[in-house]
Amino acid sequence: MPGKWDTSTKRLVGENPEHFIRWLVPGAKFEGKAKAKPLNLNDREIEADALYEIVLYGILCLVHIEFQSYCDETMAQRMWEYNALATFSYNRPAYSFVIYLRKCEVPEPFFKWEFPTGEVVHHFTFEVIKLWEISPEILKQTGLVGIFPLMVLAQGGKRPEVVEEVITSLKSVGGEAGKELLSLTYILASLVFENEADCRWLKKRFKMLQDILRDTWAYKEIMQEGREEGLQKGLEEGLQKGLEEGRQEGRQEGREEGRQQRLKDQRQMLMTLVQVHFSNIAHLAQERADAIKDPEVLQSLILKVVAAQDEEEAKQILLSVSRAASRKKRKK
Repeated sequence: MPGKWDTSTKRLVGENPEHFIRWLVPGAKFEGKAKAKPLNLNDREIEADALYEIVLYGILCLVHIEFQSYCDETMAQRMWEYNALATFSYNRPAYSFVIYLRKCEVPEPFFKWEFPTGEVVHHFTFEVIKLWEISPEILKQTGLVGIFPLMVLAQGGKRPEVVEEVITSLKSVGGEAGKELLSLTYILASLVFENEADCRWLKKRFKMLQDILRDTWAYKEIMQEGREEGLQKGLEEGLQKGLEEGRQEGRQEGREEGRQQRLKDQRQMLMTLVQVHFSNIAHLAQERADAIKDPEVLQSLILKVVAAQDEEEAKQILLSVSRAASRKKRKK
């Protein structure tokens, strides 16, 4: 189950992806969300929730956007894996962005693999956006209302004045888009507001907007949670409880979510490589990929398969994984 940060940010970029593209890649023409690509005969697909097609200088490209709310030491490798898979699958250049939502330690924005000789065989770079280093005024000056909810996460954004500024701007947008962006602003602000007086102000301010927010996805989602838990006390209390739980779940599940995402991306990469070069053993590769639960083991397997000279060698590499696992179980 995704946490509140993950759900809210994916929903935010999905509400108006063109504004995110115009912010991150000035001058690009937004084409739309990249269509999911089948990677092999089993019709496995890339998750394209934040993968978009653009045209830049007349060239069709891809933009991959990832949101991050905590420190992940494997972030650079994860970005490399996803970017390489997207580039390989769509056969077009792809550029990746990581938008950090909360202040934390941020790994260097590059990843490299070295051969034992010291030669660099892979070198990948990506863009890092640290919201706590950007002022709300800078975001507002873009005129891109789709990114305005991020103002509360920006430098000095955890203030009622900033939230009020966002509310005023989004109310002028009107329609369903404006309502959804308002509800997302409330969720993001509730996740970061710490001062007790500011939290009281936030709840009171958005309670005044309850009639406007009633039909938004956030309101419906929290009210459903409230019914399931016996907490039918309205938008304000239900939403606040959900957000408090989201904070705890985010801390507890953040590392596990990162690990599971690495496994998923690596499995897709392994299957793509096998399908292209050794399609006759795709079924065996699928079994081995699904059985491996350690990202480091799976990464090592990918590198060995890449180095295989022929299909028979690749098959023996895959079979050796099963034998190694069996020996390990007997020792236990």
